Amino acid sequence: MSRFLLSPALVPVRSAALARAGAVAVATLLTGATAQGAAQAPDATPSAARALYVADCASCHGADGQGNPRIDAPGLAGLSAAYLARQIDGFRRGYRGRHPEDVEGMEMRPMIEGVADEDLATLGAWLASLPLPQPSGDAATGAEATGSDPARGETLYTACAVCHGRSGEGNDALGAPRLAGQAGWYTARQLRKFIAGVRGSDPDDTSGASMRASVADLDPRDVPDLVAWVEMLRQRDPGE
Repeated sequence: MSRFLLSPALVPVRSAALARAGAVAVATLLTGATAQGAAQAPDATPSAARALYVADCASCHGADGQGNPRIDAPGLAGLSAAYLARQIDGFRRGYRGRHPEDVEGMEMRPMIEGVADEDLATLGAWLASLPLPQPSGDAATGAEATGSDPARGETLYTACAVCHGRSGEGNDALGAPRLAGQAGWYTARQLRKFIAGVRGSDPDDTSGASMRASVADLDPRDVPDLVAWVEMLRQRDPGE
């Protein structure tokens, strides 16, 4: 996977209040608690959480969590705190970024070393509170859209909707992240990794294994069509 969460940790001054606030949340976040509990922001102020983000993450993932395709950094804004916590856990435990073909994942693993658990918890809760990134230029599907068939992608997405929701809103109870709002290039890359077994093949990656099984009938040639439909989900009303 790409630089999923954090740029190399600088060493900002951590306030005692922020550390206490994050400590309250970290046990919930890093043990895979429910979405409702994990998504609630710690007591740290938004400005304090933003300061952490600017210090540790913004150089790769953008000032407002919108991502940066030029350095393979996906958007983080609007993803649930529970999902972010699970990915942090994956990088720390090594079941993400271990496969030799997962170049971006291997780059990400050292990025969170040395960052305190309470700060990661604070960051996850704050990122979940941010609005979804807006599509722009090279953050969109790009080459994936060339010659793609969104109507066929809608049919392919029927199976995905069981976990990820009809509008791509995600479902923390099933370990399924939000898809609507994520950049097409990133969605396409991760789909191909799951299809090839680059993601989801580690025995410790239970949610990844579930996803890999779900794409077992997909061919890499299906990816552009599927992603073209997922790109359209950001424009749908969740109640449709």
